[in-house]
Amino acid sequence: MKLDKPTYLIAELKGEIEDYVYGLRSKFNPERTSWPTDITVAGSSGIGTISEGQELEIIVSEIAGVLSSFQFEDVAFDELDRFPNTGIYVLKPIRDKFDALHEAIKATKVSFNESPWPYNPHCTLCAKRDNTEELD
Repeated sequence: MKLDKPTYLIAELKGEIEDYVYGLRSKFNPERTSWPTDITVAGSSGIGTISEGQELEIIVSEIAGVLSSFQFEDVAFDELDRFPNTGIYVLKPIRDKFDALHEAIKATKVSFNESPWPYNPHCTLCAKRDNTEELD
């Protein structure tokens, strides 16, 4: 089976950190509580989305090989940030492990679409339509 659409690769957050994110979303952007608590590893920045047309079996094999050497039991957020000129607020993790994972995935045989932005690991907390609205 071949991938027929550009595809993101995410790391879902579980446990206490997931509860923390859902608690903040419930307070500041309740319509977004159905979003997964995740940090994008490929897609929104850095290496971009996984390119369509590749064999899914090869992608899974390559990514699984990388993931087997990474443990993320101690994810912690470093800061709350806002993307410039938007209403998008994000929690930024301590990024050393995410940067290493991103580079390891980049080194696989998987092909990625280009992204205009450097890698910026983050968990989206809320997305307000009004980009002048501040979190209280």
